[in-house]
Order: sequence, then C-alpha cells, then structure tokens
Amino acid sequence: MTSKPLNPRRASAAGYCPNCRTYSNFQRLQVEYVWPRHLHDLREVANYGDKYKRWVMESVHECQYCRKTVLTQLVEWHGKDGRSLEEVRQIWPMREARELVDSAPAAMRDLFLEGGRCEAAGAYRAAGAMYRAAVEELCRDRGAAGKTLYDKIEDLVNRGVTREVVDDLHEARSLGNWSLHDGLEFSAEEVADVAELITEAVHIVYVEPAERKKMREARKARRDAFKAGAP
Repeated sequence: MTSKPLNPRRASAAGYCPNCRTYSNFQRLQVEYVWPRHLHDLREVANYGDKYKRWVMESVHECQYCRKTVLTQLVEWHGKDGRSLEEVRQIWPMREARELVDSAPAAMRDLFLEGGRCEAAGAYRAAGAMYRAAVEELCRDRGAAGKTLYDKIEDLVNRGVTREVVDDLHEARSLGNWSLHDGLEFSAEEVADVAELITEAVHIVYVEPAERKKMREARKARRDAFKAGAP
C-alpha cells in the first residue's frame, strides 16, 4: 500500500509513512530550491522572473510517529497547454508499487501492480493505461456486458455495484483514455487519486462481501457447535 507523496510546499501534512507504515502527521524540517539555482529562501525565486521555465524543489519531512524522515522532490514547469504543472516525487525511502488485496481477481491484481510500478517510476501515462486495464478486468470478472468499457462500467450497476463506485471507475477509464489517446499529461497526485479510487472500489466490491461471508460462516459454526453440544 502506498499513498500520495508529500508535497514540499506544505509545512505540515498527513499521510502514509514509508518508514513505519503508519498513517501519521508530518512536519517539514527543511525546504530549498536545488535547480537551476540553489536557493535556501524560496522567495528569491521571484527575482528570476521568467528566465527559467522549470524549477526543482526538495524538502525533508519528519514523521511525527516514528521520527524518521522522508525526502521528496517537486518539479514545477509550464505545460504545453500553458498551465503550470507540478510533479512530486518521493526520493527516499523509495516508493513501493501499489498492490491490491488478495480478494481481488488475480488478473486484476497483476495489471494494477504493473500500473503501480509505472507510477512509482514516474511513468504516469503508462500507469494510467494499466489502471484502466485493471478496471476492464474488474468488469470482466463481474460479467459486465457492453461494447465499450464505458458500457461495461455502466452495466455494473445492474450487478450490485453502487453508482458512486461506478462513477469512480469511470474516472480511471477517462484517465487511461486521455493518457493513451490524447497524450495528456497528468500530475503524480492526479494519478495517485485514481489509483486510490480503484483501491476503494475493490474494497467495496470484493473485500466487504468476503468479510460479511466470513462473519456469517462464523456465526453458523458457533450455532452448529452449540447445537451439537446441547443435551
């Protein structure tokens, strides 16, 4: 399991610590620009105006639970469409690839894991494509019908999946389509958000029913044992 990397611009944040594997609060200890100029005072970047189109910032955040640090890097630049883009990367400890729980179909887990590896490596278009493929595998496993992936996701409503989950899966479909067909660039946070939507969908579609079944079986076993021991 992984989460969005910490943003160097934020003095405090909450997230999943890659050191102690605990959801914790973080405090920033240090931040500075490291390229194309080394600036300790972030305000000095204004002195360079539009001379440089790309800046790289690095920060050190401390986990308030285990007190170990996390090194992150932010790259800011102007995209082809004119908007300002930010890409946040976790430098150390190295990010682990995302994985789905064993309750999910094996083929879906494999595709999602490959997407997680692409995401961890910063290959966000490839990650978007693999996350889309994972959603398509979920539809196949649930027997969803339709000519297009859009139709198949919509058909999940007829197979017991809530509208909220269906809408989340459409987000993953759109990310994959726009990454592959339009060549659209997405930030690390945007890709991470879609991956987490898929993870939540898997929990609702596969994990929760399995847990309820386990509890039903446990109650039945307790009742059977009680009846067997009764005089």
